[in-house]
Amino acid sequence: MSQPDTHDTKSKSSSDDHDARPSAPPPSKEYFQSSGVNRMEAIYRASQRSGGRAMLWALGLSVLVCAWAYSLDTSTTTNYEPFVTSSFQQHSNLAALSIATKIISSVCKPFLAKISDVTSRPYTYILVILLYVMGYIIIATCRNFSAYVVGSVFAAIASSGLDLLNDIIVADLTTLEWRGFVSSILSMPFVINTWFAGEIVQALSDGDGWRWGYGMFAIIMPVVIGPAIITLIYLERKAQKLGIVNMASSNAARREARELAEKKGEKGPHGLVVAEVAPTNLTWIERVKANLAEIDAFGLILLGFGWSLFLLPFSLKTYAKNGWKNPSMIAMMVVGGIILILFALYERFLAAKPIMPRRLLLNKTFMCAAGIDFFYFMAGQLRGLYFSSFIYIVEEWSIKNWTYFNNTMTICLCVFGVVAGLILRWTHRYKTLQIIGLCIKIIGIGILLDGKKATRSTAAFAMSQVLIGAGGAFSVVGSRVASQASVPHQDLALSISVLSLFTGIGSAVGSALAAVIWTNKMPGLLRQNLPNTVSNAQVTSFFKNIRTIRQYGASNPIRAGAIVAYRETLWYLVVPALCLSFIPLVLGMLQTNYYLGKQQNAVMNVTPGGEKVEETGVEGQGGEETFKERFLRFWAGK
Repeated sequence: MSQPDTHDTKSKSSSDDHDARPSAPPPSKEYFQSSGVNRMEAIYRASQRSGGRAMLWALGLSVLVCAWAYSLDTSTTTNYEPFVTSSFQQHSNLAALSIATKIISSVCKPFLAKISDVTSRPYTYILVILLYVMGYIIIATCRNFSAYVVGSVFAAIASSGLDLLNDIIVADLTTLEWRGFVSSILSMPFVINTWFAGEIVQALSDGDGWRWGYGMFAIIMPVVIGPAIITLIYLERKAQKLGIVNMASSNAARREARELAEKKGEKGPHGLVVAEVAPTNLTWIERVKANLAEIDAFGLILLGFGWSLFLLPFSLKTYAKNGWKNPSMIAMMVVGGIILILFALYERFLAAKPIMPRRLLLNKTFMCAAGIDFFYFMAGQLRGLYFSSFIYIVEEWSIKNWTYFNNTMTICLCVFGVVAGLILRWTHRYKTLQIIGLCIKIIGIGILLDGKKATRSTAAFAMSQVLIGAGGAFSVVGSRVASQASVPHQDLALSISVLSLFTGIGSAVGSALAAVIWTNKMPGLLRQNLPNTVSNAQVTSFFKNIRTIRQYGASNPIRAGAIVAYRETLWYLVVPALCLSFIPLVLGMLQTNYYLGKQQNAVMNVTPGGEKVEETGVEGQGGEETFKERFLRFWAGK
């Protein structure tokens, strides 16, 4: 089958030709699409009918509202974590909490993605909202750190699930040329919410006010997700009434049935061809077993337990008797390693539907994107886990201004993400932009260093956040589009979730490394730099609760000594983060540079509705286009 887009004749003579149009396996009769994928193709085709366009715009608006609530959640609740952990005298356990929530939420993404394929996108939304409400109710009412961790896990799964579903729906319904731009638009609410977030966090940061900061989302989320669920269900039913597709059939079977119906001249409502295929009759036990096999539930459980047991000792060893020599620490790491080996063997030889099927493992584009994001987020978490705590101690800012600063990088990621999407739409390429972004990020991390200490320059702090955000946006958008372009529609949700799995595990590994460095360096450096009048018990208190340090003025010797300790400790976090950031740059140079055309993906010549892309002409035929012609075609989408 022909490769990405046939409109770009100029690209054929470019040096990227071998990357732009690599060979890809053509779809065959073995190619199968799950019910959830078929439903989204049907929704897209139904939206092309009378009245469907308005509902598609309504769906887009609903998803944008969901993204707004998600961004408000992320912009506020992450800033409560230092206060919550400090209120339970557990600030140094921030890394353990980060590791646990990132691994569990990341491992659950392939699970949720496969549920959305097996059932449908809207019903997976319903599952996500139930987890949201449960998680934030537990957090808002927790009386100890353990309950807070449990609630955080549920909330993290729900939050990542919402983000995943939004990305899947956008990728389902957009062409490659607009994919980066539209998916980046979902992040734009962060830019607006940042200014509200500072006010909210400051108002709720005193005492137990953070409980309402979490609890309000148990009310907000069901309200904002409702319209998206209703719109999706409406469009699904509209597609069924139009006779576009039988939701239970595979895509291959549907197309064969449609071809047979065309030969017989059978028409459904509105003159559409009927392509009905009877669903397989299974008992409910057989259906549950089949769905669990397709979701690969056992493999995901092994993966979650394996990484959790392997990484958590890095953050817990400081509190364990004899540290690394503690038998519990050794047992956790050994058992975790064994489970990860068993997971690999199970996926290779026993799993009916492995999380990482062979076709993904042999997909150079996807694996490069996964590797880029793994090391990108590992370095980012290594640098950033305790960075907000560092700023809280070093700067004399109000809670509101501190929150604004913490969200600076997020704003840059969002704004430059949209810029990246427009650049991809204009150039139809992503490789060069991603490499430029990774270089910018390296510069952004490097300026945080000041000899053998982290810098104390406010200008350097701000510039670093901007550069890392801008470079990160170019890289993240590039990885997202590249990974989605390299797989057929059936593997879309899986590729998005597995890419997120790599980022989550990368973040967890970064958190684990940060925890080891922080717990090894900070207590000793605090003791070394604080006045002799400070007791060891006070040093321990300063280590566990950053609010106790902030109570002293900037000119106080205790505060000044703590600032030196924080600067020296952060240096040990920034340097390895800087070194790790060169690995994604190398992988970026190995990326496949697909042409981003009007297809749903770059390996099958079909639209988001599953129909063959019609060749309407050759771009630039008869001579080079003028800038005006290219500009008009850009906005016209032709």
